Amino acid sequence: MKMLKFLCVLFLVVIVLSCDSKRVYEQYESIPDFEWSQENTLRFEVEITDTIHAHNIFVNLRNSGDYAYSNLWVFVKSISPDKEVEEKKVEIALADETGAWYGSGFGDIFDLQVPFKKNVVFPKSGKYVFKIKQGMYDPKLKGIVNVGIRIEKGIR
Repeated sequence: MKMLKFLCVLFLVVIVLSCDSKRVYEQYESIPDFEWSQENTLRFEVEITDTIHAHNIFVNLRNSGDYAYSNLWVFVKSISPDKEVEEKKVEIALADETGAWYGSGFGDIFDLQVPFKKNVVFPKSGKYVFKIKQGMYDPKLKGIVNVGIRIEKGIR
C-alpha cells in the first residue's frame, strides 16, 4: 500500500513539474547526421495571438561533445505577418575558457537555451516565421544535434 501511495505521489509530482505555464511555443529541428551545413536553414512558424503581453524569445541548442568550437554564430531572421524582415547575428557561447560545456548535459549531449530577445510585444497577431542559419566559417559543423526556438510569456 505504501508503494502505491509513493507511485501516485511521484506521478502527480511529474505531472505538475511537466506543466510549463510560461511556454507559448517550443520546437526543435533535428540536424541530419549531427552535421549542420551552411545551406541548411531551419524554419519555425509560430502563430501569435497575444499582442498585449510581453514575450521572451530563446534560441535552443543541443550539441555533442564532438563540436569543435567553444561558440557558435547564427543568423536569426524573423518575418512578421506584414512581411517585415529583421535579421540579427547572434553569438552563442557553448563552453568556457577551460572547455567545459555550458548547459545541462546527459551523456555526451548538452542542452542550452540562449536569450534572443526579451520583453517583445508582438505588434500584430498572425504567423511569424523564424529562420536560423549557422554563420561559422566552417561550411559543415559536426556535433550540432538540434536547434530550436522557444517563445514564452515575459514580464513587463
